[in-house]
Amino acid sequence: MSDAGIDWDGVTREATDLLCRYIAIDTSNPPGNERAGAEFLAGVLRDDGIAGETYASEPERANLAARLHGDGSKRPLVLLNHIDVVPAERDFWQVDPFAGLVKERVVWGRGALDMKSMAVTELMTLLLLKRQRLRLTRDILFLACADEEQGGIRGIDWLDANHPELFDAEYVINEGGFGSTEMFGVKRPVFSCSVGEKGPLWLRLVTHGAPGHGSVPHSDNCLDRLVRALYKIQSWRRPVTLLPEVRAMLTRLREAGLLDEEISEAALAPLANHNPLLSALLTDTVSTTEFHSGVKSNVIPSVAEASLDCRLLSGHEPAAFIEQVKATIGDPRVEVEQMMESHTPISPAETEMFRTIEAVTRETVPDAIVVPAIATGFTDSRAFRRRGVTAYGFVPCLLEPAELATMHGNDERIPVEKLATGVRMLYEIVRRICT
Repeated sequence: MSDAGIDWDGVTREATDLLCRYIAIDTSNPPGNERAGAEFLAGVLRDDGIAGETYASEPERANLAARLHGDGSKRPLVLLNHIDVVPAERDFWQVDPFAGLVKERVVWGRGALDMKSMAVTELMTLLLLKRQRLRLTRDILFLACADEEQGGIRGIDWLDANHPELFDAEYVINEGGFGSTEMFGVKRPVFSCSVGEKGPLWLRLVTHGAPGHGSVPHSDNCLDRLVRALYKIQSWRRPVTLLPEVRAMLTRLREAGLLDEEISEAALAPLANHNPLLSALLTDTVSTTEFHSGVKSNVIPSVAEASLDCRLLSGHEPAAFIEQVKATIGDPRVEVEQMMESHTPISPAETEMFRTIEAVTRETVPDAIVVPAIATGFTDSRAFRRRGVTAYGFVPCLLEPAELATMHGNDERIPVEKLATGVRMLYEIVRRICT
């Protein structure tokens, strides 16, 4: 790697301080309040002479774009991140989730992984390139978006509809893949670089019935009906589908000794039954996420609702899946409503950017495996991929499974040294691809 005289200890202190301050800005979505986060990022950039422009979809729902200009000989690179975070249940945390606390060289707080640490990593990359006064062959656009955690309606989708000039790029680096010290029970560093992602399909189940006194049960209890429907959904076994991109990922892992099974649908199906991650890569998934009914413990309710978070494999049509859900429930009195749907094409892995990511990763972690992957979650990258832009989900952090498990959970955190390594890796990747 080219250190170019950079004081990396100083960079680590700066990145840690920025992350703590950023976490302390509560951008829980709902309601979002991303403007406060955008103004913080804009202020940091402004202090280094980089101008940022705010794009507000609503008064407090702001997106931020800031650009380092290159000579235009290559198309731009976008460093993409989102400002909002999921809510935190404070009572279940060891620390205040919005204190931005460093404890024993670990940064704690909501967004420490998803995805304020990556935003700071991208921010520091932009600042370092500016300070180094490197001659860039392409523009680098730092793009921080609102509303990713609620589907992007006020963020990336709003920008897509109103500011298409921000989507002129050759490459995007965003969230969607981390490094893990262990996979399939084998301890060896594996970095996932997502080339695609599953499509979200959020459904609401609604059923109505006759209200009444809880002391007199009857057959038209809407809550009973919904419980029966949910049981059928959770008992529904969907078929295994091995996408070419997942086959390529699993083949690399098998060649590296992390997987013993043959790479075929028949061989992988039994393993998927006991491995949630593999199951999510091979099947359309359904999670029950919300359940609402009733006004009092002795009143039979008149309406019952539940939300389903479905994630579909590439090429699986939402309309067809909804019909399968209805057929599985087998009760026309359970209404199935579509709340949100999105899908994305898959980016190629045979690119200069992917090769650069591989090279820098292996130089940093010599025994690491880099695999093209399909992200089980969805990201803002989808809007770029729909426009034909190659987008990769790659967060250059090597984490323990226990650390990864805190994402969207309690006690979310990132060790300072792993944040520091991520900054060095991303800086080097971007330096090579842009100079």
